[in-house]
Amino acid sequence: MKLKRTMLTLVTLGVTLFLTPSIVTAATLDGVSVIINKEPITLFDVFKYSQRFQISKKEALDILVRQKLEDSEIKKQGISVDGFEIDQHIDKLAINNQMSTYDFLNMLRSKNIDTLEYKEEIKKKLQRDKLYQKIVRDKMKQLSDGELLAYYNENQNEFSQAASFDVSIYSSANQQSLTTIQNNPMSAMSDVELKDTTFEATKMDQNLAGLLNKTPVGKFSSVVKTDQGYVMFFVKNKHDVKAISFDNAKNYIYGKLADGKEKQSIDDYFEKLKSSANIQVVRAP
Repeated sequence: MKLKRTMLTLVTLGVTLFLTPSIVTAATLDGVSVIINKEPITLFDVFKYSQRFQISKKEALDILVRQKLEDSEIKKQGISVDGFEIDQHIDKLAINNQMSTYDFLNMLRSKNIDTLEYKEEIKKKLQRDKLYQKIVRDKMKQLSDGELLAYYNENQNEFSQAASFDVSIYSSANQQSLTTIQNNPMSAMSDVELKDTTFEATKMDQNLAGLLNKTPVGKFSSVVKTDQGYVMFFVKNKHDVKAISFDNAKNYIYGKLADGKEKQSIDDYFEKLKSSANIQVVRAP
């Protein structure tokens, strides 16, 4: 029905010269702003979105254009989401809010949120998530073994495992105090506690082992937040260090290079789609 009304509006726009001013105002209230790959975005769509999220009409239009491109790709690639996946997502949301699924849905209803529309929004979100994951996977497949090997050779500290570590532990409630010591090890900070110890790799947290393995001897680790405040480690020595082979390190390197590049990969993908899309600007919002 909305598409039909939009098409009628297009016809109306074509004959505005013959209409009185009051009729023109009513006719253009839901006028078309942009047509992208034959899919219209109305001025009213832009207005509603900008009001809902308190953003400018230009920002709203950019987002709606992106959503049209995403919807087109989801349809083109046959990306689907079933009812079970939707229910699972709602269950997780309920758990995160420390509620039962029944109570969570009742809470939505109490806020005048239609649960069927809510589930439809979740379906769209999950479809987009699947599309994004596919885009990133396809992008990362383009990484060559040469690129992975170059990273391996340039970051040898990350690809060794020590049996034990001699370290100095610096701890403080103030993160800036530890950062000051990192920049100037001779700094005397009254709120920093110092302790020397030895860690055995088999008896320590594996995340900490990974942090110490990639920190060179004679260097400070990054500052880590804990329940008690902040801590960093100065690695004095490593014992019985063994190198990890390139073949065993490839998956780690692949993930490392992909980390943080997801958004850029997705944005680049849709910028290319947008540049090749058939976009007609009827009226700027």
